[in-house]
Amino acid sequence: MKIKINQEAQTSISIDALLQLKRQHPMIKMRWIALPLFVLILMYSWQQQFFSAWVILPSIWTVIVLNLTLIARSKSKQLQKIEQFKFDPIFWNKFRFYYPELGLKQRQLIEAGFKDYLALHVMQKQAYAMPSHAVDSLWHVMLEFPKQYQDLCEQILGRQLQHSPYDATTPSQQQTKQLFEAWRMNCTLHAFQPRNTTLLPRLFAIDQALNWQEGQYFNLELMTKDYAQYLQAQSSSSSSSCGSSSNSCSSCSSCGGGGGD
Repeated sequence: MKIKINQEAQTSISIDALLQLKRQHPMIKMRWIALPLFVLILMYSWQQQFFSAWVILPSIWTVIVLNLTLIARSKSKQLQKIEQFKFDPIFWNKFRFYYPELGLKQRQLIEAGFKDYLALHVMQKQAYAMPSHAVDSLWHVMLEFPKQYQDLCEQILGRQLQHSPYDATTPSQQQTKQLFEAWRMNCTLHAFQPRNTTLLPRLFAIDQALNWQEGQYFNLELMTKDYAQYLQAQSSSSSSSCGSSSNSCSSCSSCGGGGGD
């Protein structure tokens, strides 16, 4: 695969904007903790005892919220580790050998995209489509070095991230689900609303920003429309898919990863 870089001047602003996107760390709003505690104090001042039936529900709520808070803190630490993680130079040496046309800023964008993909698996453990052929190319390079790749996965995720290329035997519904789950979580990662975002999340915009040949170019308007249809199909347990990503993406054959142990 070759890269077209004759439009680098036109895409540099887009690359800069994508590089500046921040990953939002999960957090529990303090009001969800303060509210049940306030109710507990109120009930105690009224009943003068903690073993009243009135405090059972606030107590359960408090335990649940505190548990979710601990989970959010753990995920936030993992995301912070992703931010600070340095890829093994062996990956970039081989990647530059395959793609000498790419400049530093372009490689930085691809690295940010792969870190976004890792972040999805931190936020929620399931299988996701890989919506960028550029980032997938880096992934393929990493797979050429099994030990270094395994070390990366173990340090960040605590488990191996499986790479599963799509082929003719992959059910279209599976591809659709993995694509739109990747869309939902990528939007969440950047604090976008997946149903009405005005910007493509970074991982869905990288191929277009790099002008990657045979890349996946997503149409924002159609993507949000198809995502809404996907949600509707999910809620109604319809057997028909939402039509497909072929409307919102110019080239949707890709790879997926995640799920399992």
